[in-house]
Formats: sequence, structure tokens, C-alpha cells
Amino acid sequence: MMGILIWGTWLALKRFKTVPPHLDAPFGLFPVSILKPLKGADPGLEENLRSFFHIEYPEYELLFSVEDPNDPAAAIAKKLIGQYPSVKAQLLVGGLDLGPNPKINNISFSYGRARHDWILVSDSNIRVPPSYLKRMIAHVDSTVGLVTALVSGRGAVGIGGQLEAMALNTFFARGMNQAAGAGKPAALGKSMLFRRSVAHRFGGIGTLGKFLAEDYMAGEAMRRLGLRVILMCDPVEQYIGQYSFESYWQRHLRWGRIRKAQVPLAFAAEVLATLPVTTALAVFALPSWTGL
Repeated sequence: MMGILIWGTWLALKRFKTVPPHLDAPFGLFPVSILKPLKGADPGLEENLRSFFHIEYPEYELLFSVEDPNDPAAAIAKKLIGQYPSVKAQLLVGGLDLGPNPKINNISFSYGRARHDWILVSDSNIRVPPSYLKRMIAHVDSTVGLVTALVSGRGAVGIGGQLEAMALNTFFARGMNQAAGAGKPAALGKSMLFRRSVAHRFGGIGTLGKFLAEDYMAGEAMRRLGLRVILMCDPVEQYIGQYSFESYWQRHLRWGRIRKAQVPLAFAAEVLATLPVTTALAVFALPSWTGL
């Protein structure tokens, strides 16, 4: 099982050293609508959103969406829109009940009002460099249905935050690369770029709204269309901030249940692959736990 851990780490390091394949492409041919679902003013939200106003790209728009007009995140979005009048951005209030997935219900309103065919769904806790969009779309060719990204945990505060950063920067980064290396459509909802006209072929986000794991289902839908899901070379930063152990535990318990339901064999492999590490940690930490 240690070989699986080493393989995943090697794949991650190899990806991060790779240059996006089409950086010399005419990016102006691909205008992008960026959908940012918002709910609540989490730590670091203003700077997370601000980073998207500094993206260096010929043509893009920002569509922030909230379901409640009194949501504190709406005030932050309005403030930033006023500070950057040169950036095409707007705040949309509303949503549609498409199913049990609250994120898809949130962005359904902005999805239907986006100007461009290329859609980028990006979570509110993501913070990006100016080159983010250019380097992301540089992975696109005629065989690609969706471009996604690994997540790098940053700004962690508290034991829950540190554990969250550790999980993102090791377990999830390694697992996503292993899935991609095995030819599986590894998609992560934090950052997903695709064409609305292509998504229309499997029913659009209305279909994804029926599932809690919309990213996994988006990847599967692209695979069934004969299109590839690509992990971009650069990870995106997820700002974690203050995080309690309870929040960390509940979040990963939910994720684990979803993975177990969607890919039970891969979930079983996760347990086997991490068992040597967790066992070793338990043995070395045993004295401090027992007071010996």
C-alpha cells in the first residue's frame, strides 16, 4: 500500500512541474462566464472574491449569486462590484429548486443568465492569481469536456483548519492525481470549466442538481459523451480560516459517505492505502494519548 502513496505523490509533483499545453492559444476566442455561488460571509471571503476582479484575461464576466437578498455575502459582492467598475460583474438574487444539491440550486439562476458558452463554476472560498483563467483554459482542446483543479489549503487556523489543510494537500491531492492517472474522470466542484452547449447534451445543471456530488456526476457525464476531464497543472488555493474540529469531522464524514455511495471500490482502497500511515501515527502518539 505504501507504493500507492508514493505513486500518488509522484503524480502530483509531476503535474505541478508541467506547463499548460496551449499557453500560446488565442484566449480571446473563449470568453468565460464565472459563476460564484455565495452563502454567508466566511473568513477571507472579501479577499477571495477580490482576487477574481484581478484576473488577467481578455473577456470574462463575474456572476455572483445569493438566494437571500439579506445574505451578508451580498453586501461584500456589491462593495467589490462598486470598486471595480471596469470588470463586468453583477449580483443576482434568486435560485431554482432543481433537487437536493443546494449549490446547483443557487447557481441555476446565474447559469441561465450567463452571456458566454464557456462556464466556470468556482466556489466562494477559492483565491486565485491573475493568470488563473488563462492557464486553466490553456488545457482545452477538442477532446476535453471539463477542466478542473486540485485544491491547496491555505490560511488554516485552529486544529480543524490544520487538519483540513493536511487532508487537502495530501490525501485529496494524491487521490485526484491517482484517479486521473488511472483514466478516471476526476472532477472537483471547487473549480470546473466547461461549455454550456456541451453540458446541454446531458441535460445541463438541471440534471446535476439531482445529485449531491455534482462534480463527480459532471465528470461521469463528460466521460459518457466521450470527452476527457483534465486536471490543470496548477492547484487553486482554498482559504480555510478558522475551523473547529467538529466542522472538520462533519465535513469529511459527509464527503466520505458520498464517496462510499458513488465509488465504493475506490472508497475501500482509500481505507487500505491510508491504514499504514494512520496506524503508525497512532503508535507514535499513543504515549501522549494515555499519559504514559
